[in-house]
Amino acid sequence: MRPRLGLVFALFALSVLAFTLAVAAAGSVPRHFRGFPPKGVKASTPTTGRLLIGFTTAGITWKVYADGRVIWQRWTPSGDATVVPQGARRLDTGFVQQRLTLQGVRVLRSKVLATGLFEHNLRLAFRKRHGWVLHRVRRGDRLVTVSGVPSPDPSWKEPFTNPTPAQTRALAWIENLVADPARSLPTSAWADRHLRAFVPARYLVAFDRSYPEKLPSPAGNALAKYKPLKRHACQILGTGQARALLQAFITAGISPSENHAETIAFDFAGLGLREPSWLHLHPALPEDVRC
Repeated sequence: MRPRLGLVFALFALSVLAFTLAVAAAGSVPRHFRGFPPKGVKASTPTTGRLLIGFTTAGITWKVYADGRVIWQRWTPSGDATVVPQGARRLDTGFVQQRLTLQGVRVLRSKVLATGLFEHNLRLAFRKRHGWVLHRVRRGDRLVTVSGVPSPDPSWKEPFTNPTPAQTRALAWIENLVADPARSLPTSAWADRHLRAFVPARYLVAFDRSYPEKLPSPAGNALAKYKPLKRHACQILGTGQARALLQAFITAGISPSENHAETIAFDFAGLGLREPSWLHLHPALPEDVRC
């Protein structure tokens, strides 16, 4: 099964951002990975959920689910969390969660739909904006997607259109909402405004350029277990499976090129592979049950 269009777009954008802003790999193999749940820590429940609203830009991820959960984070350019629950360590914080009332969810969704931005799928070209967006809102049984990039490549087959003034205002309203949701929404909309850590039950693993063949043991053997990854360039793993894969890389002496809560990545340049390869892991959110 091919990856979903929205997921592919998000991975592409994350890859572009990572290659632009990533710091060179550290010389030593890390003892632990930032934001990755320690062994024995239980995943946040429920582990799956029906996505109603999803706003993603370069630096902010903000998702609202049918049960009222709001799972979100503002990331630094390198991929570390900036919103940290009280008593937590910043470098070990990933996504955080709050909860709206069901009435609050309905009111928020009505306001989002009233912007008129989500009547149908849109692909927008931002001539005067910086960054990209991937916004999704559920209408009935389908998710309407509004994606946008700055100065799209003319060679891309699918057309992009310039946003209208009304669409530009709607995008600005979304930016203000996700910048400070606790202040943007009335107190009555919240069932629990207290920030809590979100512990992922799964990780999304993907590679760019080419599949990393013939990695040193035990990394190569561990990666070979996941055949859908090789076929589709993407696979969802349980957090325990992802932990075992990372441990295999550590044992093989392979250092990450990125070690951040949003992205854990390995650039296999210098390992003698026939083609360049870049493997990256990201915490999966409740709607991410398959690629």
